[in-house]
Parts: sequence; C-alpha cells; structure tokens
Amino acid sequence: MIVYALSAFSAIAAIGLCIAEELPVTTCKRNSPNYSSCLKLAIQESWPRFVKGLPEFDFPSLDPLSYEHGKFVFDRGEVHGTVIITNAIIKGLTKTNFPAVRTHFLDDVFRLEIDTRIPRLLGEGDCEAEGRVGGFRMGGKGSYNLTLDDIRATWDLTGHVANDTWTVEHFYCLPSVGNMKISLNNLFDGNKELNDLAMFFANEYWPTLYRMMLPSTSEIWDSWLTDLSNRFISKVSFSKLFP
Repeated sequence: MIVYALSAFSAIAAIGLCIAEELPVTTCKRNSPNYSSCLKLAIQESWPRFVKGLPEFDFPSLDPLSYEHGKFVFDRGEVHGTVIITNAIIKGLTKTNFPAVRTHFLDDVFRLEIDTRIPRLLGEGDCEAEGRVGGFRMGGKGSYNLTLDDIRATWDLTGHVANDTWTVEHFYCLPSVGNMKISLNNLFDGNKELNDLAMFFANEYWPTLYRMMLPSTSEIWDSWLTDLSNRFISKVSFSKLFP
C-alpha cells in the first residue's frame, strides 16, 4: 500500500517535463549558465497545468489521481506478503515542490534528475492482502485509508537519444517517507480483532516493512513509469524539449 502511493506520485516526473510546442511552457537552453535553475523554474511554473490534466494528450487529472490496479509482493526473512490495490484514489500532488534539477548528456545517453518533495499524500481504495510473519498467517479483503507525510525522492530518467528523440529506458525512484498512518476497514471479513492486529502491525513497523518492499517493487514501477513517460516525451523532438 505504501509503494502504491509512492508509485503513483512518481509517475509525474515525465509529465512535468513534457515541454511541448503546443504548451505555453518556458524551455531552457542547455548551454546556458543557469540551465538547471531555468529547468527547475519551468517545471514548477508548469506544474498546475499538468495537475489539472491535459485532454489533448489524453492525460488525466493528477489531483485526485486514480489508480485501477497494482500488485506488490515482498519476501524477506520471516516476513512474506502480497498486497493487491484496486480502485485507488490519491490526493496531494498539487503541492509537489522541485528543489533541484540536474541533467547529464554523454555518448547519446541523456539523464534527467529531479529532486521532489511532497508535504502530504492521502490515499484510499480497496485492498486484498495475504501475509505471513514467522508462523503467523493473515489475509483478507477490505478497504484502507492512507496518510503519507514528508515524501522526498529523486526522479531519475535515463535513456538514449536517436533521430532527435529521447527514449526513456529507465525511470528510477526510491522515495523516503517521513511518517505513515494507515487505517484498515473490514480487512478480515468482519473479524475486528484480526483487522486491528494487522493495522497495529503496519503502523508500528511501517519503516521496516517499507524498506523490505522497496527492492522488490522498484522494478515494477520502473517499467510502468518508463512506459508512461515515453507516451509524452516521444511526442516532442529532443532539440525542442531540451534546446
């Protein structure tokens, strides 16, 4: 569930950088001495447009953001679990800040790094979970409400440039979270004791669970975010996007 929320907000990197000719967005000269500062300002200024959604790109609103389905698996030591998220809604991306932006271009490989910070994300949806901690097993279906505070991440997009087109091949993102609070509702078919136990465990040990989930789930959102970013970036020539 934590990874779902972080995966959702991480997708915005590609969209925030879609500085297309059709959009009234400032572009920045790569050989200018203040290039990184210019990119940071351009992304921050254009963000409200992307948050509202871009029908001309068949791109939905980002706040609230809908996520239909996601499956996350973690398996480490004595802790094993599978979480399936459906019909999820997340709010709070409007207040995304961009402290810094960096670019690298070598041997036809372009890399874009964007530092981001989000004060708070609120999520809700349906979930199905199965897990084992040592010899204790639990699982069931229900709904959840999730609050994430102080989310910080670097969005790292990398790929080759060919025929004046930048193709993103990887979208790396390993967010940190300052605090998390989750409420589980009827996760165990009305068994309040099990529901409360699972909720207590998640809220008490979320930092450890989160660290366990990151390695196994980063590949999932890398592929998803890479595909999503290329839907937009490939529509604009590299020389126009990054003149």
